Amino acid sequence: MSPQISVIVPTYNQSRILESCLRSLFNQSAPPSIYELVVIDDGSTDETPAVIKRLAPEATCELVYCRQENSGRSRTRNTGALKARGEYVIFLDGDMTVRREFVAAHLQAHSKPGLIVHGAVVNTCRIADPNCGPATVRDFSRAFFATGNVSIERTKFIESGMFDADFVEYGWEDLELGERLRRMGLKAVKSPTAWSYHLQPRITCQNIPRLLAKEKERARMAILFYHKQPTLAVQMMTLISPVYFGWDRLWTLFHWPERPAAFKLMQWLEAHRLHFAFEFLLAIIKSHAYADGLREALARKQ
Repeated sequence: MSPQISVIVPTYNQSRILESCLRSLFNQSAPPSIYELVVIDDGSTDETPAVIKRLAPEATCELVYCRQENSGRSRTRNTGALKARGEYVIFLDGDMTVRREFVAAHLQAHSKPGLIVHGAVVNTCRIADPNCGPATVRDFSRAFFATGNVSIERTKFIESGMFDADFVEYGWEDLELGERLRRMGLKAVKSPTAWSYHLQPRITCQNIPRLLAKEKERARMAILFYHKQPTLAVQMMTLISPVYFGWDRLWTLFHWPERPAAFKLMQWLEAHRLHFAFEFLLAIIKSHAYADGLREALARKQ
């Protein structure tokens, strides 16, 4: 018999947290016969295959593992959806753990056709007990479709055209799909008990170059998003506007975030544990990297 719902877990070099993710999905209140796990390995170079091999005998439900050449987030999730057999699919990131009622809560929330069900995503800097809490309103995504913890009818997902494989870098592929799903007439709802816990290592100065590179990727994908769907709503989502660029220039006079002194200041704030000031300046620096990325991508389009 086919399962009612499939949990799709894309992963890339996340072997440490993937083990915790899968164990939490094995430990579900839902009967094992009604759900399956579909793990899509996007060409990991770490211990991911060994983790799957070790955990497979412990699986309480059907566990499907597929390894492919590195193709990006969109293609990886599409592969999972095409291999899934459930009437519904849940998209969950590989660096998350979930509560025991996670699968059952998603399934219960699909009370009628045409729904997109969002669960709360609680950020944590450690691998938390997946049955602790609490979740708050801010843990629910405001996006119409966000892949961290969301479920949808598989046929509706395929009918929409799935994730656009042109989004090969970080960001916006789920929101772009969300705009297409909105036009199809689907409705987004929240499940108060379908929680997931997202492992977010504490940010340090050592992480900053990687975070800024990620913002540049997100900016390039924002321009792609707007190119595909040039609407006011997308423009506001992506901040492609003179107002945002003006705000950036005002807050970053003389390009101070790019100067060595800015990084030294961040190191000093980190060393003295001035967390609020550290996070405030980091938000400005990240925003500047995003704005610069937008400008660079727009210049290439001209």
